[in-house]
Amino acid sequence: MPSKHLSTPSLLELIRLFDQSAQPIADGDGQRLFGVPGWALAGKTSLSDHDLSAWSECIGYAGSYPTPCGDQQVMVEIEEDADPNRYRYRCPETFRVKHISADAAVVRSVTATKLLNYLADLMDIPQALRRGINTAAIDGTLWHLGKMRIGLLHTDVWLTRGLATHVETIFQHFQQSTLPDTGIIFTTGSALPAMIQSPRNYRVMSLASVLTPHSAAPVVDTDLIRRLLVAAPGETADHTPAVRFDETTNTLHITTRSIAPWTITGPKQIAVVKYLVEQFHKERHRVSAGDILVAAHGSRAAASGKRVASIFSGNTLWADYIVHDGDGYGIQLE
Repeated sequence: MPSKHLSTPSLLELIRLFDQSAQPIADGDGQRLFGVPGWALAGKTSLSDHDLSAWSECIGYAGSYPTPCGDQQVMVEIEEDADPNRYRYRCPETFRVKHISADAAVVRSVTATKLLNYLADLMDIPQALRRGINTAAIDGTLWHLGKMRIGLLHTDVWLTRGLATHVETIFQHFQQSTLPDTGIIFTTGSALPAMIQSPRNYRVMSLASVLTPHSAAPVVDTDLIRRLLVAAPGETADHTPAVRFDETTNTLHITTRSIAPWTITGPKQIAVVKYLVEQFHKERHRVSAGDILVAAHGSRAAASGKRVASIFSGNTLWADYIVHDGDGYGIQLE
């Protein structure tokens, strides 16, 4: 498995390239290649060359290349050059022979099993439930990722690409009586227009739309998914805040990290965490030790001579959720 240190923008770029990999492009012999040509990959700043090599593979070389001709671009045939590092073509304006690098002509395809297993990891789908990843339900178009825990239920989760093109075939697949009556169909492209009804009790969601926008590293917003599942078809919902404190259960939720919610006990600890969350929502991401102590003890006089560490004495979890650096104390977002 490649390195999992992908940023959220890099994963979004991979998802986009995976979606584009369903589009055919002819090679020099006229055979269809399903991937993205090098010239379309140029300038993708969110993906490093290392990430691109790790997550995709070369499946051949394009037989044509876009080049300017007057005020527009036209596709011209390209062929191998004597130099193996380049291809040549004839300029449609000057009829002179020009060259491009082999990297511009290469066609790369995002490796499906690597990306799908990575997504299943993000969704905490157990390995034993991922049998549908290695064998597509519809070749190159639809995969069963497994069962994802949403709230108290385990829900069947699918991934499709090219939904707009193959919507009839995909929806027919979900009419099979052997399949569950409900589930989630994630799409690598856009979600369906509201006027198009999903099959049975399935919900179609754009995969990109359920990734937490506040997080540098990819995190699936499971609370958003839960709310979309119980909402009426076609309804939308806002992303879960990066930080949320449930006063009913005294539980801290951090959606920018794949970390379990923290249920806090003890009035002083509860007061501190609640205060940190309130300050976070006021765009104040670090507070002083003095402010922490006042929040815990109620006044500066009562806080005099106290230490923050003493508030969490005997609690080994707090350092996983609260960061302390040179700028003060705050919620640990990463």
